[in-house]
Amino acid sequence: MNPTQRSKSKSRNITLSDIAGELGVSKATVSLAINGSPLVATKTREKILNKIEELGYVYNRGAAGLSTGQTRIIGLAVHDITNPYFSEVCAAIESVLSQNDRMSFLCNTNESLERQRGFVTTLVEHSADGMILCPAAGTDLASLQPLIRRGIPTVLLTRDIEGGEFDYVGNDDTLSLKLSTEHLIRLGHRRIAMLGGGQQTSTSHKRRAGYFRAMEENGILVDPALVIDCDTNPKAAEEAIPHILARSDRPSAIACYTDQVALGAISGLYRMGLKPGKDIAVVGCDDIPEARRAYVQLTTARIQKWVIGQTAANLLIKRISDPDLPLQRVILAPELIIRNSCGSAND
Repeated sequence: MNPTQRSKSKSRNITLSDIAGELGVSKATVSLAINGSPLVATKTREKILNKIEELGYVYNRGAAGLSTGQTRIIGLAVHDITNPYFSEVCAAIESVLSQNDRMSFLCNTNESLERQRGFVTTLVEHSADGMILCPAAGTDLASLQPLIRRGIPTVLLTRDIEGGEFDYVGNDDTLSLKLSTEHLIRLGHRRIAMLGGGQQTSTSHKRRAGYFRAMEENGILVDPALVIDCDTNPKAAEEAIPHILARSDRPSAIACYTDQVALGAISGLYRMGLKPGKDIAVVGCDDIPEARRAYVQLTTARIQKWVIGQTAANLLIKRISDPDLPLQRVILAPELIIRNSCGSAND
C-alpha cells in the first residue's frame, strides 16, 4: 500500500474486510486471530496482528457483542472506594476480570441510593454481562428490579440484601467483632464501648451482634450508653472520643466497627493525652494496611479481602456462563490479629 492509499484508509474506519483483503485471508480468520483462537496458525496470527497495528484498526466490541450476545462489560459498585478495604477487594476483582477478558466499570456510590440507581440503569442500557455490588445503605429489592427483569447476573459483595436471590460473597461479620470483643474480655475488661456500626446494613447488624454476643456469653451486661454510633470514617470516630471519655464511669476498652473507626479513635485518644493499649484498649475489624503501622499496631479481626474479591469475580464469571447454577453463598472466616493497641501483643 502506497502512502496515499494508507492516508485514505486512515481517513475512515478500518474494517475486518480491509485487513482480510490486505493479507489475502478470510474475514473469519481475522476475527479468530483477534480473539486468540488456537485455530489460527501462529505465523498467520502474527501477520494479522501486525497488520492491525499498521492500519490502526480498533476492535468494535459493541458490534462483536451483537453476534456473541455478550458485551464483556461488568459493573462494579461499592459504597466507599476511599476505604482501603475496598481498594484491596476491587483490585482482586479487577485482576480476575482482566484474566477473563472482561472490562469493569466502577461506581463509587458514596452511600447514595440515587447514584446507585443511576449506575444500575446505565448498566442495563449498555447490556452489561453482569454486576458485582456492595449495596448502598438502604438498598432494597425494588431498586434492583431492572437487573432482575433483564436477567443480568449479579453477585452481592460484603453486604447482603434480605430476600434477594443473588449470589453472595462476604465475611463472617458476627464472628469478627465477637473475636475482637472476647479478646478484650480475656484481658480483664468489662466496661467495653462499641463505636460505630449504626448503619442499616447487614454488615453493621452482624458486627454489632458479635459484640453483644461476646458480652452476653461472658455474663457482662451491655450498657446502652456505651453503644455509640458515628459515621464510619476516622474523623467522625475521633470527634466521638471526647464524649465517650466525658463519662464518670468511662469504658476501659473500645471495640470499633472497622479499622477506619479504630484509627480515628486512636487519634482521638492521643489528642486527649491518652495512650491506646496503656490507658484505654482499642480493637478494630478488617486489618487494612494502616492497622499494621508501627505507630498504630492495631489489634483487629483480619478479613480475607483479596479472597473475597477473587471469589466474587470468579462466581460472576461462572454465573454468566451458566445462569442455571444453584445460588452460591460464600462466607469467609476472619482471624484475630493481636498487636499492641490493647496491651502487649504477647498477652
